[in-house]
Amino acid sequence: MTNFEYASRINEAAGLDLSLDCKEIDLQDKLYGLFQCFMPDGAGARAVFAPLQNGTELQARIMPIYAATAQQTREAFDQSMAPGYFCPPQDPKFNDEALKSLALAYVRNLKIFAEFLGKSELLKMLEQIKSARVQEGFDFAHSSKDELADAVYEAITEWMIDTPKLNAKLWVLGEAYYSINCDYLLPAYLQYPNYAQRPQEDFLKPYFELYLAGRQITFERGEVVVFTH
Repeated sequence: MTNFEYASRINEAAGLDLSLDCKEIDLQDKLYGLFQCFMPDGAGARAVFAPLQNGTELQARIMPIYAATAQQTREAFDQSMAPGYFCPPQDPKFNDEALKSLALAYVRNLKIFAEFLGKSELLKMLEQIKSARVQEGFDFAHSSKDELADAVYEAITEWMIDTPKLNAKLWVLGEAYYSINCDYLLPAYLQYPNYAQRPQEDFLKPYFELYLAGRQITFERGEVVVFTH
């Protein structure tokens, strides 16, 4: 199955009625917002993954996003609105200590990732993180640019690009994955089974769990910071 054939199959399954008369490089852009077509509960999403050899694993990774957002999506539908992105609400089950624990687990896993890549400088920077804090919101515009946050983002996105893929056709879904929440690290978790060279530890799982809990994470002045969307 070629990339065009795969995109055509998705187009039909999602009822998108897209014109795929384009260059292959433009297929990704055509499928921006694809996963929103299966709101609120992900019914029909299986058709996207069925042609892929690791499709069952890939589908299993994305389904919790539908579960976390289904109620608010239905409420939006009732008001004749459609959410543009998947933004899970804050989960009250997670108190500050639970959030801090997830944040520090993320740091531990990033160390495993840095060791896997042989990035000694990144590992050294991560070793400096000893504490976590939780706060309402984060003002990126007025906070100092954090070197560690940039280094983590760069290491993960480079690895995503460079590592061999088990199923090359998943490339077609690049923009579909990004458009879930306009977050480049979220697709790294969701596509993890497709990366041929990866740490045995599912290192982005705490990041994903924080996302599902309606939180985000960054680094600032030697701390890992959990904040609300």
